[in-house]
Amino acid sequence: MKTCGFIDESLRYIEEHLEENLTVAEFSEQAGYSESGFSRLFRREMGCSVLEYVRRRKLLKASELILNGEKVIDAAFQYGWQTHSGFTKAFRQEFGFSPSLLRAMRMQADCLKGGNGMNHIIYNIPKEHTPKEDLFQLLKIEMTLNDNEIDIEELKQVYDFACQVYYGMKRYSGDEYVTHPLNTALILAQMNAEKNTVYAGMFCDALEKTKVTAEELKENLPLEAAVLVQTLKNYKLENQVISENEEVALIKIAERLHNMRTVKYMDEAEAKKKAKETLEFFLPVARKLGNNIFIEELNDLVLRFGV
Repeated sequence: MKTCGFIDESLRYIEEHLEENLTVAEFSEQAGYSESGFSRLFRREMGCSVLEYVRRRKLLKASELILNGEKVIDAAFQYGWQTHSGFTKAFRQEFGFSPSLLRAMRMQADCLKGGNGMNHIIYNIPKEHTPKEDLFQLLKIEMTLNDNEIDIEELKQVYDFACQVYYGMKRYSGDEYVTHPLNTALILAQMNAEKNTVYAGMFCDALEKTKVTAEELKENLPLEAAVLVQTLKNYKLENQVISENEEVALIKIAERLHNMRTVKYMDEAEAKKKAKETLEFFLPVARKLGNNIFIEELNDLVLRFGV
């Protein structure tokens, strides 16, 4: 596109100062125009406002950092976003998917370089029978690494409520049942899911398997997390439009991934049924989301049953 000389200079200036808090006043003063005059000419030449252009360039540069292995929150900070959630919202508005999926692409690329069939599992998988207290510590560490502004007290309150909701329940393995939703939440945190998505993971089947009510969830969780848990109850993976339910789909897949890790504690018929469901419903959804970390491990787990 052929642009006016002063706009070419402005574009160069933007690229050199993307990590700074740029304003229209800076550009207009440099070019010798009023703010309104500069903005009008810029939109005519570039097809968008000055700040829209700056925002897009910042997001693209942050994307490059993420693809080069940078944590999402660090890339966000470098280009002016103060919170993980604010950056994720802007990123999704621009590109239509979350930065956690972009990070997963990078993680898969690293795995492919290794040449080892199991290298796709590059996050730490807790040992079997890890108690809920240790799982919570792992979750706290992971979420702190992802978001420097995570409210630890809020996280502890959500954890305590999950322990209360699932109190007295046991899994096939004999472990406390709450370890299952905690593992689900940890998987989501390792994939850099947003805070409320992780919180909802801690209650992934609460409305189906416990006596907790939707109102109690709203009273004890951030509203967005409570709504996600309510949506989970009626969510059928094979019938949903993935682009409209990305967070819920991620939770369902994370939950199924942990179930498949522990499926050996079920009887053979039930285990094969779970593996068949995973192959028919969960893997296609994971592929649509582009989440290759989930895809590879789920594939490995399903293959053990020859389905």
